[in-house]
Amino acid sequence: ALLAPRAHVTGIEARAELVEFCNRTAAAHELSDHLTFIPGAINETPIATCDVLIALHACDTATDDARAQGISAGARLLVVSPCCQKEIRAQLVAPAILADALRHGIFQERQAEFVTDALRAQLLEWAGYKTKVFEFISTEHTAKNLLIVAQRTSPCGQPNDARAQRIRAFAAFYGVRHQRLAAQLEFPL
Repeated sequence: ALLAPRAHVTGIEARAELVEFCNRTAAAHELSDHLTFIPGAINETPIATCDVLIALHACDTATDDARAQGISAGARLLVVSPCCQKEIRAQLVAPAILADALRHGIFQERQAEFVTDALRAQLLEWAGYKTKVFEFISTEHTAKNLLIVAQRTSPCGQPNDARAQRIRAFAAFYGVRHQRLAAQLEFPL
């Protein structure tokens, strides 16, 4: 009987000491033929092709870099857990009805998380992916427990379609003028 080839997994990690540890561990368990780790940042490490891209707690815009790399490499599945969402927070302009609530730092932070990740999910859908957003770790272990899963269903959308207009309206409502994934997808907000 023919066996399907085993998957090859490449981990990209900025911390060299963690890359060394992971490669030693893979070798110790005789997995290094199919599991390798390389040093670098996701946005500086070209990925030719991949079927699945997984990025867990990629900080701030690194989560967008991972998604953009996966889309560019033709990934059929993106599984990304975002971490801090600093890029959008500085841009948020509170709609008049929310101004009093968003003057409190904690509410502004939570709003920035919502706006950032909702915008990411919408952009993925525009780019031809079906998305699901959900919690994947109990809140007693971490407050950062959001997971955005995107499965490719069609080619990239068109900038003038109805979905694009809704995304732009959403961004404008919150005063968002720039977002890294939008820029990488060449999607003008």
